[in-house]
Amino acid sequence: MTTDVNILIRGQSNALLFVANGGARELEKQLEASLPGVNVNIIQHYGDKNSTIHSGTAFLKWDTDGQQQGLLNYVKAEPAGIKDNPTVTLWMHNEYDGNTYGVTTANWMSEVKTDAALVRAALGQSAETTPYVFTYVPYNYAQGTSPKNIQEGMRQLSADPKFNASFDTTAMTGLTMNGDGYAHSSHMGQADAMLVADRLSDSMKGIVSGLAKGDATTPPVATPPVTPPASTPITPVTGVAKTIGAGADSLVLKISQDAWNGSAQYTISVDGKQIGGILTASASHAAGQDDVITVKGDWGVGSHKVAVNFINDAWGGTAATDRNLHVDGITFNGAALSKDTADLTRSGPVDFGFSKLVASPSPTPAPAPGDTAVIKTIGAGADTLVLKISQDAWNGNAQYTVSIDGKQVGGTLTAGALHGSDSEDTLTIKGDWGTGAHKMTVRFVNDASGTGGDRNLYVEDASFNGSTLGKHESSFKINGPDDFHFTKSADGLGLTFNGTTARDVFAIQHGDGDVVIGNFTPGADKLRFEGFDQAAMHKVAASEGGISGTLIIFDATAENVFLPHVTALAASDIIFA
Repeated sequence: MTTDVNILIRGQSNALLFVANGGARELEKQLEASLPGVNVNIIQHYGDKNSTIHSGTAFLKWDTDGQQQGLLNYVKAEPAGIKDNPTVTLWMHNEYDGNTYGVTTANWMSEVKTDAALVRAALGQSAETTPYVFTYVPYNYAQGTSPKNIQEGMRQLSADPKFNASFDTTAMTGLTMNGDGYAHSSHMGQADAMLVADRLSDSMKGIVSGLAKGDATTPPVATPPVTPPASTPITPVTGVAKTIGAGADSLVLKISQDAWNGSAQYTISVDGKQIGGILTASASHAAGQDDVITVKGDWGVGSHKVAVNFINDAWGGTAATDRNLHVDGITFNGAALSKDTADLTRSGPVDFGFSKLVASPSPTPAPAPGDTAVIKTIGAGADTLVLKISQDAWNGNAQYTVSIDGKQVGGTLTAGALHGSDSEDTLTIKGDWGTGAHKMTVRFVNDASGTGGDRNLYVEDASFNGSTLGKHESSFKINGPDDFHFTKSADGLGLTFNGTTARDVFAIQHGDGDVVIGNFTPGADKLRFEGFDQAAMHKVAASEGGISGTLIIFDATAENVFLPHVTALAASDIIFA
């Protein structure tokens, strides 16, 4: 009787969050408790090129973008005693493919079959001992019929005894998806991860038991019809957007980081000459986010070199305590470089070559908009939303609209302040919004670009009744909307985050501003401070809006966290990262 069974977890950001939030460990624990004598071994890894989980990627591009080879490298490196075990592949792997137009069932199935053959070969096993369990992540950014076609592919492969798979359609239905700080976002939270583990332990029990007994017949998982998640026209969250240098040519770099004990820092040089100062990464690589750094210059015809130099590597001894920098893409004057990605896992530079084939034509100068900050109030009521706005002006200023809960407030607005300058527009939106959750939508309406210019819009900051929103920044490179969520407490306070009945972890990053967290439960919930000096922290009794609570402040910063109705905090309630 075989007593060891592997579960190989593969996928994108929600697979990572399932693991990071304890779901994988809980699944292992429950399966072993229900199957005495069976040892479940979880195979998962993320954070470098040889991983089973790669955030912010599309499975259909894994074979060309390197992630497939990275997964195979990781599996092949497992000890022989692990690779010999029957292995269930747990598939959490549809987000970016469902957000791609034109994915057909036949194309998706073909890619999965090819990939599965490679994975099974890396394990040295056949389909009989390597069943697949498909799940479908309720991801917001769905395009056309792609989600429906992917789920149909999962059903068809599950009906094919030669492939050996099952589709657990119930594993991720009805999740709160509050991993981004608000419900119905694109990422699962901790409570979701535990719920998924509970459901999978029930549906996978028969599969794991059969493998442990040497029974190659995999019990099917019921696959009732599933309605794909409704498409939500939301622009994915990105990190900071910044422009350095000056000139008609543009290098655009997408940068992310693995932050630990502070954020990753780096410099950018072109042909050996540094442009700008020391840059600090903001976007999370694990969450699939990117900073967008535009490097301007006038580079002559011929070959050139851009160097990204990682300057503050740090490592605490584990994969979770490792600061890294990632270059996720580079374009020059709109065209991708032949080599445009790199994972910088230690301090030092990485070079990328680019070529300019023809001299830049001199653009016809348009009247240059002045860097004049706009201060404007729209709407009426006792509640206040404040937006800080800037733009890249080209052939006219950026224009946009603002809606609250689907209703536009005011007319079409025109940005004034230039991005990267010392000024910002201040837009105040007044209203009377009831207790509970609300949604503000900013829509960029007049994108334009051409030789020597690109018109863009930026939300630099957003607050409600004095509290910074959980998501408070966005870059608009093309026309379209982005949503910002805010919550009004029963006391009338604006909440950056609102606690749930589960054990919540609230991540506060240096630069988030004034944060208010409702329904924080000491002893159960955690505050995770990222980029702060623990020695500079102070906890004081305070009140805001007539509500008493605990205020956490830091020396030499203008940032603080207010916890209404909380009278005491223990050291164990606070984590520094």
